[in-house]
Amino acid sequence: MKKVYGFLAVLILLSAGVAAQENAIATYFTDYLGSDDFTKISVTGKMFSLFTELDAKDEDEQAILEAISKLKGIKGLVRQHAEDGNAMYVDAIQRMEAGGSYDELMTFDNVKEKVRFMIRDDGDQIHELTMVRGAEKEFIIMTLYGDIDLSAISKLSRVMRVHGFDKFGMLGEGEDNHHKRNN
Repeated sequence: MKKVYGFLAVLILLSAGVAAQENAIATYFTDYLGSDDFTKISVTGKMFSLFTELDAKDEDEQAILEAISKLKGIKGLVRQHAEDGNAMYVDAIQRMEAGGSYDELMTFDNVKEKVRFMIRDDGDQIHELTMVRGAEKEFIIMTLYGDIDLSAISKLSRVMRVHGFDKFGMLGEGEDNHHKRNN
């Protein structure tokens, strides 16, 4: 009987750990959440469910609304006036790569900034899309989680006015159909 209770306790603890690690920020960057140096962005699934009540005027709007309805949330951390946003970028990439759950989707580097998109998927469905950006004086990490359609997210990023979210629009500029997933 003690073995059964022990086994159930282990299952409960494992499932709680998996549920808590729903996105990159909750998993790798909790130390930043308590810092006043960061602006924290959080959009819940409830906000996305409100969009499903809207009527689409065309196919693009319908695709965006469908994509939004499958999102569970957006989390973001922004540090402006960072001493070295580029070093924070390198640290963030190392943290995520060490975890082994994320694959690189696309990288954009120039003299002013470095941007990397990473996904967490199960082979058939993308569950999280994370953007990490480093510049001389700024660091941004933003993650979308839920069931993700890259094409619709690219379109959505063009109409949203959230600092850093516009970088998701780059996904439509040479998007790899292998990573484009629909239900």
